[in-house]
Amino acid sequence: MDSTMERAGNFLPRVDESAASSNAVDRRVVTLTAPASAAAEQYRTLYYRLERMREQRPMKVVALTSAMPGEGKTVTSVNLALAAARANPERRILLVDADLRRGQVAPTLGMRNKVGLAELLAGECDVRDVVRRFNSTRLAVIPAGSTPEESTQVLASARMKQFLKAVREGFDEVYVDLPPTLPFADAAILGHQMDGVLMVIRANVTPSKVVNQAVEQLAGAALVGCVLNGAEVNATPYLKNYVKK
Repeated sequence: MDSTMERAGNFLPRVDESAASSNAVDRRVVTLTAPASAAAEQYRTLYYRLERMREQRPMKVVALTSAMPGEGKTVTSVNLALAAARANPERRILLVDADLRRGQVAPTLGMRNKVGLAELLAGECDVRDVVRRFNSTRLAVIPAGSTPEESTQVLASARMKQFLKAVREGFDEVYVDLPPTLPFADAAILGHQMDGVLMVIRANVTPSKVVNQAVEQLAGAALVGCVLNGAEVNATPYLKNYVKK
């Protein structure tokens, strides 16, 4: 095994602090920007549903994808990982941006997307160069880094398998932001290596036919549920009235 990956399991729990301006965080990261909002509560609810699933089956590495681009999978991944970090401060939580074609985790969190997963898998840097802790939270982040010429080949490589083995050993919970399922083969390739996969669906936008096609493409992966993103609060009158009180 490559020496960089050999050191990963020992190093990952001891990530360094990395400053990021709170003003640069995307306002849709409501677990930070509006923690008392109904939307933030829904992310916490999603997290505790996963916790209940973990009582029935091991689910350390959870991936999020969508059928098509623009459905909110990255915002969901970031909010879910932050909800996990806040719910269990004693656990080691990692968020990995595995969307090497259009990584958005770093800009969503207001972090600099210098070197990341792409450079690590290419053997160009060490784990300590890519793992950063987000502000004062317990959340560790590995951004996507640069865009390789053959993203699918990189994600299907032996180095990626070694990387996933290392983070399993180094962290208690790992959340992986995958590329959209239908345009690329990446999500299908990595989905089979995950303990659980969540499909993010944009409310009133994504046709059911498209969702079904995405689910079929992930056949064999441990699809544990779907997340309806962008639903209006008006569609849930009870919740709207409760929040007003």
